[in-house]
Amino acid sequence: MNATPQYSALSDGEKKWIAAHLEYGRSIGLNPVDARAIGEFFDSSLRVIEHGEQSPEDANAVINIVAVLLGEHICTSSNLRWAIITDELGSDLCLHDPATSWVFFPQSSVAKRWEAKELGWVQPFVAWAKQSVSAPPR
Repeated sequence: MNATPQYSALSDGEKKWIAAHLEYGRSIGLNPVDARAIGEFFDSSLRVIEHGEQSPEDANAVINIVAVLLGEHICTSSNLRWAIITDELGSDLCLHDPATSWVFFPQSSVAKRWEAKELGWVQPFVAWAKQSVSAPPR
């Protein structure tokens, strides 16, 4: 396989998946423009699952909701757009700016913080992402 990543537009199914997670987030009072609230949702969800007040099976849903909201938040303040990246490792959902080399993986970013049980990371991550995409790529 070619070592250069290939980017493609989202399929209708992928667009619907993102839209469904956005809608669910909105239905529970979250707005993708509010990074603070997204972070509070992540932190509180992690706490309640850790304390046995919610099923551990809900972790995947929380990770996906936070990833989509976070991705939308970053898209609204940058030139990044949802895309599918395909490389020698396979395919994955990402945020990508076709004019630069910037690529972010919201699901992986959220999942790593979940596994590490990291609290309070969303707002610093958003600030870092916005700063990264506003600086010229290296």
